[in-house]
Amino acid sequence: MTEHPHETVVRDAFRAYADGDLDAFTALFTEDVVWHVPGTNRFSGRFDGAAAVRERMDRLGAAGVRFDLEPHDVLANDEHAVALVSLHVTNAAGQRYDQQQVQVWHFRDGRCAEYWAMNQDQAVLDVLLDGPQGGSATPTIIGG
Repeated sequence: MTEHPHETVVRDAFRAYADGDLDAFTALFTEDVVWHVPGTNRFSGRFDGAAAVRERMDRLGAAGVRFDLEPHDVLANDEHAVALVSLHVTNAAGQRYDQQQVQVWHFRDGRCAEYWAMNQDQAVLDVLLDGPQGGSATPTIIGG
């Protein structure tokens, strides 16, 4: 069975991101991509356009935040792809949290035009990315 072209795009995006090639990563998006990142942390929100997505990625790097994404499976059709991902997030203090994530990619002309992520425990990620002042609960964070 051959891989659907949208599955290939998503897998290429994971490889480019893992390699730190943000130019190749953002080239897989339409110029007017809408990127939805859940949560209440300083990196969440709606990002309109490939340049805004790239700037968000640059801000993560500058803040010492590392996202390691391990795709478990990618399912695709002519309009969407869904990626099941093991997410490993490390903040600048070296605190790490691992959880599952689901990503939905909407395609137009073979490129990602809209993206959504859903995390297993968004509240923990918000605290990890903003520090303890970001919430009243103290999550269990690996390496913290």
